[in-house]
Formats: sequence, structure tokens, C-alpha cells
Amino acid sequence: MQAFTKASAVALQDDVVVDTILRELPAGTRRRLSPYAKLLVRVVYQLIADSPQVANTPIVLATQHGDLHRTIRLLHDLADEQQLSPTQFSLSVNNAALGQLSILLDNTAAMTTVAAGDDSFAMGWLEALLQLQQHSEVLFIYADEPPPEPYTEHSALPEQAFAMAVLLSNQHGHPLQFEAKPSTEKTGLLAPVQQLHQLISQHGQGEVQLQGKQAWSWYVG
Repeated sequence: MQAFTKASAVALQDDVVVDTILRELPAGTRRRLSPYAKLLVRVVYQLIADSPQVANTPIVLATQHGDLHRTIRLLHDLADEQQLSPTQFSLSVNNAALGQLSILLDNTAAMTTVAAGDDSFAMGWLEALLQLQQHSEVLFIYADEPPPEPYTEHSALPEQAFAMAVLLSNQHGHPLQFEAKPSTEKTGLLAPVQQLHQLISQHGQGEVQLQGKQAWSWYVG
């Protein structure tokens, strides 16, 4: 599949700890944002700094686990026979972070959440590229955290909490081709993402591969 990229941003969890972007948000809004949601918001605002149109662009969010840490806390409350917080419950669903983002940006465009296990990153790209058939630009976001106990033994990805945001276009920008290949060996996630971000942001040329149950290749430039 052929498309174009206009901008890319990556944020790690450490970037969120001391962050002037998040400090500019209303205090009540910041309190409702979980670490996962803060990471997502941070990387989008980072992209908006150079590409203001992102604030009104259709969004595809890919995440393997979503805000699982919040869900685990709710499950512990249930096990302890504690009353659940309606706010925490409503914010635990997989598209809640996108809802918070849409309010912050006042963005009424279409928003989609994709979760596909170890292939969530690639499947999010696939969905975003398909949506370019209907929209001139689409914002792709991947945000995820390592799963908490007791689920750590069931998933090795991501290696650490991070988020990526890429502004995609069907007409203008740095060329990119995305395709599936037979898988040969499993790879990590963060290193290919950082390599892909570097190629896009620096208008470089090269191939990035991500391998799991299915292998995926991004040809940039």
C-alpha cells in the first residue's frame, strides 16, 4: 500500500514525567488523564506544534492493551468488594482516551480504535492507510504500556511505555510503502518504531521490518 507521510513524533514514558505541554492543560483535565492517556496526548500535541491541521484530522489509534492498568485497579476494587468509581469505569474502555483527546482538541472528525494483539501496531497502520481512500489526511497513533501483573507473562510487548503519532496523506509528503511478508523470526517493537520515526522525520530512505506472527515492512523514501 502506497501513501505519504508529513510528520512523525515519538514519546517515551520519561518524556511525560516533566512535560511543559501537559502542564498547559487545565488541572482538572490532567487529573483525569492516566499515564497511558498522558502519553497519547503528549505525542499528539508534540505533532501539532509543527502540523496544526492534526487537531482536525480523522484519527486511528492502535493499542494492544489500552488503559489496562486502570482496568486492573477496577478489578482489584471488585475483588475487595469496593464500590467502583463511575469516572474510572467510564475511562477504562478502549476508546476513552480518544474521547478525552477529541474534547481537548475540539476534534469532531472520525476516530477509530484498533486492538489486534501483537500485530496491533501494524494493523493500526493498515486501518489508517485504508481510511486514506476516504480522507486526504489521517492521523495514526500507537500508544501502549507493558501489561501489569498478573498479565506480564502473557505479553512481552511493548518493552516500555511509548507512543507514536504519524500524519499520513494520500497525495503529498514523504513516500511510504507498507506491505506484509512471511515471518521468519520475532522482533521487538520499540526499536523498529524508533527507526521508522527517524526515517519519516528526517525524510530518509530505508526499510523497517516488524516481525511477529506476521512480518510487516515499511519502505520509506
